[in-house]
Amino acid sequence: MATKRPAKISKKGTKKPQKFCPITGKPMIPVRMVRHGAPSGMYWVVIEDFDGSQKAIDRMIPTR
Repeated sequence: MATKRPAKISKKGTKKPQKFCPITGKPMIPVRMVRHGAPSGMYWVVIEDFDGSQKAIDRMIPTR
């Protein structure tokens, strides 16, 4: 009885979407933010600089 081979996932063709912060020039990644009293959704953030402060929240860029 023949067994099915597992599907292969190609790592070559996949690239992370990348955008650079207009202020610091550091790479940003898209994340989902859930906020109370403000719009939730997908935002571009600099992960290494995101500490939850108001300055970091003001630097978030909506993905759309």
